[in-house]
Amino acid sequence: MELNLSFEEGVKTADMPLVKLIVNDREGYFLVDTGANVCFIDETFAKEIGAEEIPPIINNATALMGNSSVSHSYSVAFNLNAVLLTDIPCAGTDTKAINESLRECGLGMNGIIGMFLMRLLNASIDLGNLTITFRLPDKIKTENN
Repeated sequence: MELNLSFEEGVKTADMPLVKLIVNDREGYFLVDTGANVCFIDETFAKEIGAEEIPPIINNATALMGNSSVSHSYSVAFNLNAVLLTDIPCAGTDTKAINESLRECGLGMNGIIGMFLMRLLNASIDLGNLTITFRLPDKIKTENN
């Protein structure tokens, strides 16, 4: 199964690939970051959506915010074009610094899609068409199958 997401209007550039997702039944904006080793979620957003806290998935993280320590991790459900992916681990972080650069576009960011999820879902990024495509392997557990 293939799922295509377009980068958001207003930030449709190769240097700010932001996609809209439904996370725990709430709309959120996530940055596609091939330099991030795992997925991240803003600590405040995680609490607002009632994300389940889990043991830390990593001690240190590298993403757009540089090296930072991670004290909390959360399990969330991502809804990608009506396909619900459950139990996705995300490291908690503060996205304030990145949101400063997005403010001029009128958007905020709630998290980062990192390489863990992109590898799991066989993702490919098309910078010409400004899209990310996920090719779900049959073994991926979704609410739809």
